[in-house]
Amino acid sequence: MELVGFFLAYVRRYVHWGLLALAGVVVFGVATLAFVGLINPMFEEVLLATEDEIQDVRIGGPGGGGAEEDGGAVARLFEPVESFTADLRAAAANLYDVSKRWAGIEGRSEVFFAPALMVLVLLLRSLMAFLSGYSFQRAGLGITTDIRNDLYRRIIHQSSRFHQRYTSGELYSRVVSDVAKLQNAVAARLFDIFMSIVMLLFFGVTLLTIHFSLAVVSLFAAPLFAYLLLRFGKGMRKVTYRSQERMADLSGLLTEGIRGNRVVKAFGMEEFECGRFERATRGHLLANLRAQFLSTLSSPVIESTAAFGGAVLVVAAGLMIRDGRLTFQGFMQFLVVLLMMYDPIRKLNKVNLVLQEAVACSHRIHGLMQVESEIVDRPSAPRVSGLKRGVRFDKVSFDYEETGHGKSVLTGIDLDLRRGEVVALVGPSGAGKSTLVNLLPRFFDPVSGGVLIDDTDIRDLPLENLRSLIGIVTQETVLFNDSVRNNIAYGRDDLPLEQVRMAAAAAYADDFIMAMPEGYDTVIGEGGQNLSGGQRQRLAIARALLKNAPILILDEATSHLDTESEVVVQRAIYNLMEGRTALVIAHRLSTVVRADRIVVLDRGAVVEEGTHDQLLELGGAYKRLYDLQFHG
Repeated sequence: MELVGFFLAYVRRYVHWGLLALAGVVVFGVATLAFVGLINPMFEEVLLATEDEIQDVRIGGPGGGGAEEDGGAVARLFEPVESFTADLRAAAANLYDVSKRWAGIEGRSEVFFAPALMVLVLLLRSLMAFLSGYSFQRAGLGITTDIRNDLYRRIIHQSSRFHQRYTSGELYSRVVSDVAKLQNAVAARLFDIFMSIVMLLFFGVTLLTIHFSLAVVSLFAAPLFAYLLLRFGKGMRKVTYRSQERMADLSGLLTEGIRGNRVVKAFGMEEFECGRFERATRGHLLANLRAQFLSTLSSPVIESTAAFGGAVLVVAAGLMIRDGRLTFQGFMQFLVVLLMMYDPIRKLNKVNLVLQEAVACSHRIHGLMQVESEIVDRPSAPRVSGLKRGVRFDKVSFDYEETGHGKSVLTGIDLDLRRGEVVALVGPSGAGKSTLVNLLPRFFDPVSGGVLIDDTDIRDLPLENLRSLIGIVTQETVLFNDSVRNNIAYGRDDLPLEQVRMAAAAAYADDFIMAMPEGYDTVIGEGGQNLSGGQRQRLAIARALLKNAPILILDEATSHLDTESEVVVQRAIYNLMEGRTALVIAHRLSTVVRADRIVVLDRGAVVEEGTHDQLLELGGAYKRLYDLQFHG
């Protein structure tokens, strides 16, 4: 029921398309019955069958109207249905006669009227098939597109803890592969479901009206068909779930192999990675083969059941014809309707399997969308226009376990950053430096304590407002497969080129950008792969400069650069830090000498604090780090 409620929230947006589609299905069904109803006039007026034969066809033979004789007490239960459908047949016959009189049809012209009417009915049937099919697809594609957009929005707004728990390959599989299977079922197959069910209902009633006893014989296998559909569907749902899990593993390996291609080549591990990928594809193959086994097996089983039912029907019809309770023409009309039922049954079998795949994928999608983000936005909270006094970490503790009972990464951190001050964080790897700065833009929330901007807890600020106050440059520069201009302006298409160039010039990037083939319109490739490390970092600095945020975070911004590039990037960083409150992480102590204050972290706690000279004189942890780098 929870899954039904999940879909209803999206279905409501496309009710008008659904109603149009359902109306088309109903008219399609009526047109199909009209086509069946024209069989008698074709015999009577076009093929000149005898009156006695026609009478037999209309009433299903001498026994066609005798429910008491054919069905006994059971048949009496269906007398209201037979009476109603008999009225429908009479009304249809009268409508046909009225149409013929209105058109002035008589004599030899009758030969043309029934075929022409049949063509018109078939044209109407085709038009309704198009209308209902397109309407269902419009609704289905709209629903699944909205689901995919909401799923991506949900993922992109999740905390960093969420992205540590789920691999990028798994998330890719949910957004692309799972939604694709759901889209195939909802957009392409939803129409078949409704159309098949409506047509089966129409055809079932029609069979009962043509010949009640023969219809009972024909429909005896319906419960068996339903049972088989349910059994195959249940199995398909299970194997699809496993198949999609294997697809997530595949996506993860593919993403890692492509991203880490240089490392793979450097260690000569191409065949090792190919082996890992082949083992994953083998697992995916086995899961898919199980699904194909069920899918392929279902059709022969259903068709064999239908063949057995058909044999029983022919035997029953042969006996009735010999007893004079059914004419050959009546049986042919009955058989036409029965054969028309085969296509909806076949489609239902195929659709059922696809539908079960979609149900399995829906559970995976719904499960991911139900994951609550620990970073809760408060858009109604008052906004902060800028930094007036400073930033304060007040008794901050943190660990990566959601319960708060894991190994502490930060313990009771007290740290003040005054407005316009540059504070450097140093310490050994694993000391908690990056974790501490990640709390400021709320990539995580502390387990206890709080981070305050001008005495306002950042959890009380709208996320958009908070992050607009912070510029970030990290050691892993994130650039997009777009133009240089769009990477610097990032999401701000309204900015004039002159403003972008000013930021690039301050980051010492304008010269190498203008030397590119298309200048600021040059596409730099995925991750900026067409640029050197120093060039990528300067573009990131230009982006932070253009954002013009009052608070700046620099996380190992020069750690991956050669000496020459580091000098240029360091000058760009000095331009970036000017007039801003900066929190700088650096392993190279040469880059933090000019900081107003240096804070030394070790095992998640502040152990020393002061200027470069003060800490050297203190002779503690900072002095040991300094000696290791410059005298070790």
